[in-house]
Amino acid sequence: MISVSRSIMLVLALIACDPLALAANDSLKPDLYFDTQFAMSTSKSKLVNSNDTGTALRYGAGMFAGNNKNLELLLMRESDTTTFALNDSSMQMAWQDTTFRYHLGFFYLAGIFTQVESKIKSQGVELVDAAGSGMGGGLGAIFAVGRGGSFHVDLSGVTVSSMKDALPQEIAIPSRIYVDVGGSLDLSAKLFDLTFGYRMRLLSIKTDTTYADTAYQTYVGVRCSWDF
Repeated sequence: MISVSRSIMLVLALIACDPLALAANDSLKPDLYFDTQFAMSTSKSKLVNSNDTGTALRYGAGMFAGNNKNLELLLMRESDTTTFALNDSSMQMAWQDTTFRYHLGFFYLAGIFTQVESKIKSQGVELVDAAGSGMGGGLGAIFAVGRGGSFHVDLSGVTVSSMKDALPQEIAIPSRIYVDVGGSLDLSAKLFDLTFGYRMRLLSIKTDTTYADTAYQTYVGVRCSWDF
């Protein structure tokens, strides 16, 4: 396992030193872009004590600026709904992330400000109706593949330490962790891209105790980008 990890790191280091690869990667930094993604989601919830499938929608806009376009601003909103038919439960989550990224070659570091709204029912009883905000960070890498394609790996985490609940209880989200692996294919010259990937969300929700909720999402979408 260690030798495999070292081999992967060596390959990434060699790619990062390749000026042609770096030049190709610059094509992945448009002045302005819009993203829309649709996902099928499988949720495993300890809070409502059930598993089921649902859907998620992500959309947003981003831009690159600075020397060599090494600064990125991304505004992204995600809403997902899961109905747990086995025990008459449901979960609705809406996240709005403002992400600042600093790119260095293929890699980047990120700072994230997030806002969340959540409505959860368990066995037909309203359990959570809350909203809050928090902060976090992330890191990742993106590589150009072929003509106009890309591959990315992204890891991020945020904490919402306190939320305002319409119900008489205290609630917080100690951690939300995303692991995202995906890519894109060029559909038309530098304008439309097909995006696709797999995303895992690890969510901890604290009420009377802390519950773990996990969602596995397979997504597909379209990105529109422009250079001025």
